[in-house]
Amino acid sequence: MKKIPLLLTVLLLAAAGPACAQKQSADSYADTRTFVYDIEDKYAEEHPSAKLVKLTLEFTPLTGDVRFFYSCLAASYDQGEAMDTARRVFQDIAKEMNFRNYSYKGKDKTKYYKDKQTKQRMAQYSSFVNFTK
Repeated sequence: MKKIPLLLTVLLLAAAGPACAQKQSADSYADTRTFVYDIEDKYAEEHPSAKLVKLTLEFTPLTGDVRFFYSCLAASYDQGEAMDTARRVFQDIAKEMNFRNYSYKGKDKTKYYKDKQTKQRMAQYSSFVNFTK
C-alpha cells in the first residue's frame, strides 16, 4: 500500500526532471561574442606627437568588458598621451552606450614590437576596463 504513492512520486519526479533540465539549457545560450572595432582617430589633440596612430577596441556586450589598444611608432610614443586618449575613448563609449561608469580590470601595459610590413619599431599601449550601467 505504501509502495503505490512512493512509485507515483518517483514517476512524477522522473517526468518533471527532463522538462526542468530542458528549460534551463535553453536559457544558457548567452551571446558571448567579442566585437573588434578599428576606431577613427578623432582624438589627435590628445596625442599630438605620436605618428602612425592606430586605435582598436574589443568589446564584449554581455559582460561590459572593453580592451583598448593604442599603437604608434615607438620613437614618438608617450604613455601620458596614450592614457589621455584611452580616457577620452572610454568617456565617449560610456556616453554613447549609456554606461554610468567604468573600472579598470588590470594594470595598463605597454609592449614594443617590430611591424612585419613596414619593418618599423612600434609601441602598443593596452588598457582593460569593465563598464557598468
